[in-house]
Amino acid sequence: MKTGYLICILSLAWIFPQAQDVVFEKDDFILSGDASEYSGQCFRLTSDRRWQGGGVWFNKPIDLRNPFEMEIDISFGCRDEGADGIVFIFHPELTTGFQGEGMGFGGLYPSLGVEMDTYENYHLGDPWYDHVALMRNGRVHHATGITDPVSLTESGQNVEDCSTHRVKISWEPVGNIFQFSFDGSVRIKKEIQLIDQVFYGNSLVYWGFSSATGDKYNTHLVCLERLKFKSVNVFPSYIRDLLLTGESYILDKLDFSPGSIALPASAPEELDKLVQFLKSNPRQSVFLSGFTDSSGDATQNQNLSRRRAAAVADYLIRQGIDPKRIHSSGLGETNPIAPNDTAEGRRKNRRIEVALMILRV
Repeated sequence: MKTGYLICILSLAWIFPQAQDVVFEKDDFILSGDASEYSGQCFRLTSDRRWQGGGVWFNKPIDLRNPFEMEIDISFGCRDEGADGIVFIFHPELTTGFQGEGMGFGGLYPSLGVEMDTYENYHLGDPWYDHVALMRNGRVHHATGITDPVSLTESGQNVEDCSTHRVKISWEPVGNIFQFSFDGSVRIKKEIQLIDQVFYGNSLVYWGFSSATGDKYNTHLVCLERLKFKSVNVFPSYIRDLLLTGESYILDKLDFSPGSIALPASAPEELDKLVQFLKSNPRQSVFLSGFTDSSGDATQNQNLSRRRAAAVADYLIRQGIDPKRIHSSGLGETNPIAPNDTAEGRRKNRRIEVALMILRV
């Protein structure tokens, strides 16, 4: 590594069952603001200029029901008293927030931000030293933080020093412990109900980095070296395109037992794909249509199909989808897609169909 280059090397080790190395390309990341591609596997969040702001997001979600660990070698630049810093963010949508003193985290709701701040904004309660704090819901005043700000370094030294610093971030859901270390020293260790208290029961979130400059400035680069995590299912592109063009889609792996409204054990794998699709397309509302086979009474079948659609709607709501975006109905044994005179045909007719409509605002 050449002296003077600002390199932020990200090495992630996600420690939970079935974790796997992820082969990623730059196309797997979504850029916002002034962020741009850099050499190799690197992105530049901001240039060494005034009033810059940029974000880089991985385009697939993670599941906070599983533990993780991140190790990051990060540089904050060479200009002492530069601005503003870098925030690591968890957020249910692929969206960067307010720039300037918000550092791309401001205004994101709900959210968790690991704010690594190198500038003192007196009116936000910033201390004079380079500091770190856990913040929530896009609020950047330390009076509303999850933790008080502490020095990034144990000695209180300046970190805008053209050097890289090792950062470690970990989450253990069993004990609800969030931990942040800097250059081998634990700076924050906090017990927090991350899923319930920050994300209101939603465990599926996206992750990314953002930074900003103001009248003071520095260059911020992020270089991704390794990703390892448990994959979260998303719809393949052809299904996303199908839905976005107004076509309906039959939810796979929702094989309801005859007469039952209970979601099968395989349901979360399929429904989490729909959850992530809706979070990635916040202007869409979803219409859930339930159907049954022709066994039994037609009136009872209509009620059964309505309750099955409602069970799917309840799952989406528990995962953070606004109830106002969800409409469900039961159509009973109408519109069969297979003959009802075979077990396989009846299984296919016990289904949930999904269609979308753009919300008008």
